[in-house]
Amino acid sequence: MAGHTHIFGRTLTPAEREKERGSEREREGKRRDKLRVDTFLSAPDILPRHLLVRRDSALRGHAPSAETGHAPSAALVRPFRGGVVTHNGAELVREAKLRPGDVLGLGQHFLFLYKDPRCVSAPLLPALLSPLRSPTRSPPSLVGALCCQACGRSQAERQARLREYLSSTQPVLRYSIAHEEQLLREIVEKNGSPDSGAGALAPAFLLSLCIDHASKHLHPAHLPALLLKTANLVKGLVWDKIKEIGDKQPENQEKSDVSALSIEALTSELRPLMFWMSNATELLNYIQVKVEDMERDLEFESSSDLSADLETSSEALALLDDVIMYTFQQCVYYLTKTLYSALPALLDSNPFSLPPPSALPPDPSPLTPDLSLMPGGVARVLEVYLSTLELTRTCQLHPDLVSQTFGYLLFFSNASLFNTLMERGSGSDSFFTWSRAVQIRTNLDLVLDWLQGAGLGDIANEFFRKLSITVNFLCIPKTRLIHSSWSSLQEEYPLLSPAQLNHLLRHYRLGAGREPPTSWQPPEDSNLSSDIFESFLDHPPLILPNEVSRLGLGEPITSQELQQEVQRIRAFLLDLEQEALPANQRIQL
Repeated sequence: MAGHTHIFGRTLTPAEREKERGSEREREGKRRDKLRVDTFLSAPDILPRHLLVRRDSALRGHAPSAETGHAPSAALVRPFRGGVVTHNGAELVREAKLRPGDVLGLGQHFLFLYKDPRCVSAPLLPALLSPLRSPTRSPPSLVGALCCQACGRSQAERQARLREYLSSTQPVLRYSIAHEEQLLREIVEKNGSPDSGAGALAPAFLLSLCIDHASKHLHPAHLPALLLKTANLVKGLVWDKIKEIGDKQPENQEKSDVSALSIEALTSELRPLMFWMSNATELLNYIQVKVEDMERDLEFESSSDLSADLETSSEALALLDDVIMYTFQQCVYYLTKTLYSALPALLDSNPFSLPPPSALPPDPSPLTPDLSLMPGGVARVLEVYLSTLELTRTCQLHPDLVSQTFGYLLFFSNASLFNTLMERGSGSDSFFTWSRAVQIRTNLDLVLDWLQGAGLGDIANEFFRKLSITVNFLCIPKTRLIHSSWSSLQEEYPLLSPAQLNHLLRHYRLGAGREPPTSWQPPEDSNLSSDIFESFLDHPPLILPNEVSRLGLGEPITSQELQQEVQRIRAFLLDLEQEALPANQRIQL
């Protein structure tokens, strides 16, 4: 190996050479030198590109310098898709570290001993001939990896190693493909509910352990199928829950006297949806990393199989996208339905008339001041916000989705309150007066202060801007307002369209028999025909988080409940494997 990479393969046939030319044209602009065969072998089971050996620094485009004094970079070995390779006698399907003395088998006809001239302490005997040395890649099954009788360990050593694995806090879950369906079913059946007890992100964590195992120990072609299977499983569970919630809504009940769900009952119904929204988000971020790893393989792989695997993986990502988006839509739909009936009281209630102290409960909320201290109309709205916030925290929803959930709720609240104000203000409700505007301003300030205390102040100020500015306009003292001109008001309140400003001025209550001043008249070229109401269609788009998963699969498990569930599943898998073995091959703990 003179360069950073070395490829073993065979000479192309004329048909393969023609196909290669087409592939090279598709890869125009990419590094084609990585796919050039360095050592040609001749055997019927050798692929045109069969095996790649590279230095660990090869992908980073540099090699270690002798002047730096750094240790030589490690060598890595990986088969090309479909290439039969063994590493110290064990089948190799994934990239592995290559050590001096390791033996590589290519097909059924070639064995190579790896020696590194930079390492003076290379073993004298090949690793293949050393029975006490652990192979670099263990068989994927639990019993095969830890209890194989051919490994040279005594029965007591095998039992101790198995016990160590079963109680380990490392995020590792070994299984064989034969038990994969049962494993996935066990995970979702025992952890598919928010009340399962293993934690809010337990399904995503356990399913990601399965994906992690498949990506490291199973054949590369199996991983995309597992990703798609997992995504379909999650989607099926969520779709069933959405239908169940829809069937419970009053409009879908046979009895017409069924009242609307309270906010407590509603959040209880929405909890499974937000639970799976949270888990699907973490799964999506984790799977995205695996797909990016597969995309990097395109630097070396020219197989159409890899492209098909990427398409399958992209389909799995799209399914999880759908789950997140639809659960989000369903949650905000039902929450805004509840808000719609509570919001008008924010305009109607008088914040200066509070209940007597004897009627107030003694215990405040742990998150915010006691809502019973708020005016009735404010309290009903804040109850929806508080219940939603507690729901997101219980389900450990991603912070980006928490912000977007409240962004949508506050957008809806702003548009609904503004439209109600514009519609009812011109009627008998007398909203367009200074005294009523001060009451509305006070109620709105109580809501904004509460949201600020809950850590949502920036979002609230952004989405309540239109309503806040409109109420500020109505709070202008009458003596000042009647001396203001159209142009000065439009300059001071630019968020109000000419049609909206004209509506407010035309219907403002100056007093009995008083006509609006002529200075309020809009210019003749003003566009007064546009809609005075805010559109509900201009809601902010949902942007899915694209970050590193928060599951912490690189660290030991710290949650006792989650650790107990991982141990239970390991024991479940062990029982499945033991049942499939003859009695004399089963290991007793």
